[in-house]
Amino acid sequence: MKPEFRRDISILFGDGKSAMRNLYRQALLGAGFHNLREFDSMAVFADLLHAVQPDVILMEIEMPAGDACAMVRSLRHGSLGDNPFLPIILTTWDAESTNVRRAVNAGADDLLVKPLNTKTLVERIEALALARKPFVVTADYIGPDRRKIAARDGAGAADSAPLIQPPNPLLAKLRGQPVDAAATSSALVQANEQVRIQRLRQSAFRIAFSAQQVVPAFREGRVDDRIRGLLRELIESVDEISRRVVGSDVAHVGKICEPLLVTARRLAVNDLPDPATPEGRKPLDLMLALSNAVLAFFNPGREAGQLAGEVASAVDRYRSRVAQGRA
Repeated sequence: MKPEFRRDISILFGDGKSAMRNLYRQALLGAGFHNLREFDSMAVFADLLHAVQPDVILMEIEMPAGDACAMVRSLRHGSLGDNPFLPIILTTWDAESTNVRRAVNAGADDLLVKPLNTKTLVERIEALALARKPFVVTADYIGPDRRKIAARDGAGAADSAPLIQPPNPLLAKLRGQPVDAAATSSALVQANEQVRIQRLRQSAFRIAFSAQQVVPAFREGRVDDRIRGLLRELIESVDEISRRVVGSDVAHVGKICEPLLVTARRLAVNDLPDPATPEGRKPLDLMLALSNAVLAFFNPGREAGQLAGEVASAVDRYRSRVAQGRA
């Protein structure tokens, strides 16, 4: 790609050390990137993100006044900024697997190990445009498809999760092509809607998955920290759906979520009758029924038996990982 086309690429870069920021600036300027803004802390980044609307973000993983990985996750989940699909490259001096895993699980596109040279930096920026990974949405992740990496770690991701192609104005700019602002905005709206739908479906699946383990455990009096953790995840997933559907065309699902949330929260603080009694079994039966109703609501046209089979298979896989000490 011609260096002259890099001039208008907007890059927002940050590092806690001024010497590193100066090196980045000189390297990027020398490579033909002139639309540059820098920051020295996460607090400054949050302000600049709204003002700059960058094409690429380059940031040290250990930034002052905040957690870069937490920022990436917030951006991907739509709670920070206007575009959750922004290309993000994190940098680090530490190539330990923990940092790699943190960056990948947060939703970063790439992690570069310092010291960096100009050639590597430019190649990675251009690679983001030429070979941008599609996004995937799971119960706890939104970001570039990470399934190959996750498989190596033994974590895995839902094979059935559909891929979402993020808008890629960076590619047009690097090719010297005009960027149609209206078309880009429309693509962003469509991609965001796909994320919203998949997030709701994944949360609904998580609710049914958790309920299938929580309810029998409370019925049989075998509640431990793992079960209470699943109950917390169920509550979080119901709460997320309740928040995401407000004002939407599926807001009426809140009528199912409200009693489910009340029952789950009461169960979490032991504010329900003894599950061994008929009176105590009723709210547990209700929780299971409502969980299945939420799952069915976000999977119209699919048979209940097929959905139940998928949940049961996921539970079996999870229990197998627990037995092997991998969950």
